[in-house]
Amino acid sequence: MNSINSERFEKMWEDLVPAIGNASSLAGEMIRAAGRLRHDFYNNGMGNNTSGALNFLREKGAIDKELHEYVLPYTTGRLYEGRYENDLFHVAIDRIVEITSRFIAFNPQLITIENTEDMFDYSEDDLDETCQECSGYGYDDYGDEDCYMCDGTGFVSQ
Repeated sequence: MNSINSERFEKMWEDLVPAIGNASSLAGEMIRAAGRLRHDFYNNGMGNNTSGALNFLREKGAIDKELHEYVLPYTTGRLYEGRYENDLFHVAIDRIVEITSRFIAFNPQLITIENTEDMFDYSEDDLDETCQECSGYGYDDYGDEDCYMCDGTGFVSQ
């Protein structure tokens, strides 16, 4: 993320996101959601359930389906084990922050729309089973379905 976009995001965070709890404006809650994804990526390797933040941004139109589907598996229990050196997932997280702040900049009315939701209401259940083929977290609770990460082949395509 370039410095202009980073500065825009930080300014929006400062102006719209409270120290505790959900934001009073829709724009604030969107910035809060993007910030939660960014914080969990850089500080916890996506170890927390951040699916609510991602789903909230998708529902509000800040991110597209493709980006949502790429990041979603990491938001419900699959740890990021990359090197934080601009690999695809690293770029995806930075892109979410950039896109969200641009979306609000181009739609300033979002700052005046009262927020009536909490991003956590969009959360999905954590995945708790590990695929024995790819060691990724790709199984739901259904033992007869293939891993959604590798389709049971043991190879994750990126």
